[in-house]
Amino acid sequence: MYRSSHQGMRHSLRAALALACLSSLPGAAAADGAAAGAAAASPRIGLALSGGGARGIAHVGVLKVLEEMRVPIHCVTGTSMGSIVGGTYAAGTPPARLQELVLTADWAKIFRDQPPRVEIAIRQKTNDYKTLFAPEFGVKDGGLALPKGVIAGVSIEAFFRVLAEPAIGTSDFRRLPIPFAAMATDIETGESIVLDHGSVAQAMRASMSVPGALAPVEIDGRLLVDGGIADNLPIAQARKLCADVVIAVNISTPPMKRKDLTSALSVAGQLVNFLGKQTVDDQLKSMGSRDVLIEPDLGDISSASFERSKDAIRIGEEATRALAASLARYSLPPEQYAALRARQVVERVAREPVDEVRFEGLTRVNPAALRGLMETVPGEPVDEHRIGTDLRRIYGTGDFESIDYRIVGDTGPRAMVITPREKSWGPDYLRFGLGLESDFQGGNAFNVLVQYRRTALNSLGAEWLTEVQVGQDTHLYSEFFQPVSAGGRWFVMPYGTVGQVTRGVFEGNNQVADYLVGLAQGGFDAGALVGTKGILRVGPVWTQINARVDTGPPVLGSLRELTAGARVLFRLDQMDHAWFPQSGYTARLSGYQAFTALGSALDYRHVEGQVDYAHSWGEHTLNVFGSGGTALGTDMPAYDWYALGGPLRLSGFRTGQFTGRDFAFGRAMYYKRVYALPDLLGSGIYAGASAEVGRMGNGIAGQPSPGTMYSASLFLGADTFAGPAYLGVGYGISTVVGNRVGAYLLLGAP
Repeated sequence: MYRSSHQGMRHSLRAALALACLSSLPGAAAADGAAAGAAAASPRIGLALSGGGARGIAHVGVLKVLEEMRVPIHCVTGTSMGSIVGGTYAAGTPPARLQELVLTADWAKIFRDQPPRVEIAIRQKTNDYKTLFAPEFGVKDGGLALPKGVIAGVSIEAFFRVLAEPAIGTSDFRRLPIPFAAMATDIETGESIVLDHGSVAQAMRASMSVPGALAPVEIDGRLLVDGGIADNLPIAQARKLCADVVIAVNISTPPMKRKDLTSALSVAGQLVNFLGKQTVDDQLKSMGSRDVLIEPDLGDISSASFERSKDAIRIGEEATRALAASLARYSLPPEQYAALRARQVVERVAREPVDEVRFEGLTRVNPAALRGLMETVPGEPVDEHRIGTDLRRIYGTGDFESIDYRIVGDTGPRAMVITPREKSWGPDYLRFGLGLESDFQGGNAFNVLVQYRRTALNSLGAEWLTEVQVGQDTHLYSEFFQPVSAGGRWFVMPYGTVGQVTRGVFEGNNQVADYLVGLAQGGFDAGALVGTKGILRVGPVWTQINARVDTGPPVLGSLRELTAGARVLFRLDQMDHAWFPQSGYTARLSGYQAFTALGSALDYRHVEGQVDYAHSWGEHTLNVFGSGGTALGTDMPAYDWYALGGPLRLSGFRTGQFTGRDFAFGRAMYYKRVYALPDLLGSGIYAGASAEVGRMGNGIAGQPSPGTMYSASLFLGADTFAGPAYLGVGYGISTVVGNRVGAYLLLGAP
């Protein structure tokens, strides 16, 4: 709920909005005779704000000076960034508060479509550790489909809801503290569309949807994109809305140089600028002697230079003060201006609780599964930041292309209506992956992966996942994930795989053979999801093994046998990034017990666990990892043995050089990002070092245990759209096999 600051009155929300509406609509009578006389003598001033990306933040500086000069604004129109600044101001936010919001905003995060990784569904997080890379294709109508924009805009719209929070509950923009209209373009017809009703945040989002870079927004059956294409400086609309006099702020955007065209967003923005230039010229021709044109000289500040927001605001202030003589004629006396602004500025207070939270527009996804992801509950005060987190968490399930909400029921029970939009290119998806590894000494591995995922197979949200991988680990894998409760927490999951894994067999530092392990496996797990944090699985599994030595002496025997037993797996994942994390943790615990009663050739067991923790100090990150496993004194067969050696698992040694039934490993890794990559390519390039220690025991009979081994490495790494990449050199120390220097190249997760 919001309260007007005018004379400290404590009327209801409806009464306050009604008063603001009556006092601000064109031709409305003022509250007293003196104000009415002044209003009749003064022209109604409309503010028209152009688009221009980050350059449009100069509008904030313009508003600050207009406030200082007591120039009244009776209505606002805006396009793209002009609609964002103008809509926030019109909703009741004073310029000083608007400046604070702009300067403290994390623009890189706002334009990063993926929600924070800790809010993503745990089954989605699992894909991060595979060789998969972007993009995700939809399988639809016999072909492949892609999203309509590189960025869906979920984080953007969440930020806009914070900006426009005072306007929540007002669907007619003419009834805002300052009447407002945003401009968008119908991508189907090319028409200029006036957005003057609905959700202010959604109107902002539609007005700045750069085609190709940001997904279009559907409003009233129209598919809308950036308003700058059809009307980048809405002077005529300001006159229609209220204006006798127009103050127009033109953030002219000169064509970017090739060096500045570094992303899909900047390329698409360049196109919008070219398309919108003619409309700006046409609008400027309509300006008369009473109108005022403000054109801040923003120099080399580009449409993507959000890091220079403070400079843009300063330049906006300077450009407005330079026109003080032209603007002074519209200045109001202090008391009259204060009375006007008291009606226009809205003070934020706690919003009333809702009586119900419900979902609308779902055809494939079970709403009960989404309710379990909500922290907002009926009966508690509505908090926009909490709602934003809830919506991002729902978006993180991977089923939606956008999500919004509204509050309904002013005259009765209040309800929060959440409207997720299911992916138009779903519900079946295809992804590809590639992993490569080399130690530059003949130890090379590669894997190529294709993943096909079918979702929403029934009302409880069943999924069918199939993967085909060819390379060092060749397999065909399929699983059917079936929730058994309405909320989706409990599930059953039958699965099966057939394939072959190649492992090296070493004597000292030399690989003497390849051990080929063919398998056909089937299992049936039951389990539970721990929110977005983790997953528990337990169930029986049968594996037919066909293992033999290839290209080398028979160090390990050939065998055909069945191993059958029960497996348990528990995993937590709260890392902010799967690779090169800055904060968070993961933990994994697994165990297996083979039973001859189930048909197993052997009774044996093993347990394995690992933890991973990352913490950052500014740009510096320490990542600590530990793992260990044991066969608990049983005769675990060679095809289940643990392995150490290779990049960041004793980096100075060969991949998989040490094998056995019992192991322990620890690693401390430091890294720093030395170059930031555009979001489309990844997060950045890193320089780092690692210190590693490991111990392997109970290995091949007759061969000495390698004992405790130490290793260190220096590396350059990158977190890319194709997964992690490392180029490094390692040094290994072992009293048994000797010291060793090795280099490695790693791309993806082979």
